[in-house]
Amino acid sequence: MRGKQALKNMVASLLLQVIVLLSGLILPRFILEAYGSSVNGMITSVNQFLTYLGLAEAGVGTATVVALYTPLALNQTEEVNSILSASRKFYNKSGMLFLALTLVLVGVYPFFISGQLENSLVRWMILVLAGSTLVDYFFLGKYRVLLTANQEGYVVALIQAAGTIVNMVVSIFLIYIGAGVLFVKAVATGVYMLRLVLVKIYAKRKYPALDFHAEPNEGALKQKNAALLHQVVGIIVNNTDTTVLTICLGAKSLLEVSVYGIYMMVVNAVNQLMTSFSNGLTAGFGEVIAKNEEETLKKSYSSYEYMYFVIMFIVIACMGVLILPFVGVYTINLTDVQYVRPVLGILFTLIVFMQNVRIPGLTIICAAGHYKETRCQAILEAVINITVSLGLVWKFGMAGVLFGTVCSYGYRSFEIVFYTSRHLVKGCAKKSMFRILRNVLIVALLCIVGTYVIPKNMASFITWFLYAIGMGAVSVFTIVGVNYVVEPDEFKELVLRVKGIVNRKEK
Repeated sequence: MRGKQALKNMVASLLLQVIVLLSGLILPRFILEAYGSSVNGMITSVNQFLTYLGLAEAGVGTATVVALYTPLALNQTEEVNSILSASRKFYNKSGMLFLALTLVLVGVYPFFISGQLENSLVRWMILVLAGSTLVDYFFLGKYRVLLTANQEGYVVALIQAAGTIVNMVVSIFLIYIGAGVLFVKAVATGVYMLRLVLVKIYAKRKYPALDFHAEPNEGALKQKNAALLHQVVGIIVNNTDTTVLTICLGAKSLLEVSVYGIYMMVVNAVNQLMTSFSNGLTAGFGEVIAKNEEETLKKSYSSYEYMYFVIMFIVIACMGVLILPFVGVYTINLTDVQYVRPVLGILFTLIVFMQNVRIPGLTIICAAGHYKETRCQAILEAVINITVSLGLVWKFGMAGVLFGTVCSYGYRSFEIVFYTSRHLVKGCAKKSMFRILRNVLIVALLCIVGTYVIPKNMASFITWFLYAIGMGAVSVFTIVGVNYVVEPDEFKELVLRVKGIVNRKEK
């Protein structure tokens, strides 16, 4: 049953990420051509500032998911309702705080980009883009955490996938007929709001005993503050780049943020793809940890890490070679700023590596709820990011900011590997580091050869796609082959696990 749910979550999450990937690649291109780099940079920048304001969520979602693992596993309905009731109260308070902070942003943000765009457009865009987050706080969040904790995140993922498709089609149509960018984004927010209806209907039917107004058990969310700290750090580390560029680069800030946004579009697509292989597993590992099944945890984690690293390094090898040609084709008709920059291609590829090498260990840390225990390391990660970025931005511009991100990710990712080995999956660090080292060497070789074979300038996405298929095939053959030769038993065990999950009948 646990394996079936994990597979459902993984497949649904993968489908969602593929759809989000396509939408994230297609829509910005239409926005760039229709409204220009400054508008695209403004949308990117505003979204990052709203992410900062999302700290108002105060760790409620993460803490609620962790708190629900045990009562759901033991079928304790009253305890589940009391936790969800407490979660609803915190979400409502968070929504009010987020709304207040958004209004402050409406007042001050236009001064950061003075003279680059009309102030009224910027202010209304902030309100429109904030709408989806407000819906999440006041309506959707409490249902999402329940489904996630009960290994039914695939329901939310499928509904969101359908909404993303509708949003993309409608937005492209509106841009095609000449609608204003503000109206296009308002429609996108409206489509997001429709998700609430479908998720609520499913949750009400699946859980008839659901009661969000039961006596709240606020003590069950004791990890809320520790989870908040990790969210603060995550938001700082993931969004410092855009904020520093917006504030520090003056009159050309929106153009630089637009360049940053195009590369981050690729990075986010890759990260979303990789996240689909971990999202559906956290709840399953949480159940294993709650039941103290140590041997099951050790074996499952090894297979998961092996699979994840193979997929991750295939993706990184392809990204390292293909990101610059992709950006070149994507921005082929745009001349208001230089988009193709080799140094940025290298730095963004390193960022993806540093972000994702931590995911297996981070999945176990989240499943175990070890937020308080890892807060000092998280704070240090943020300090490294901010210090290095601010120290280098004035001299090296965007490259200096990205280097700060690489440094902070590098420290934290490898610290997570060793923390997991010391406290959760005893003794796994040696195997993990060996897997990382061998795959890094393979990827380095593939990238060196690939940059000489694949041309940097291409005329169309068809040409790029054909080279991408070739690069992907070579990467899969090489990385899978080497990992099979070095760890044949792990490979066979992984294949058996997948076959067992697919063939096992629901009990």
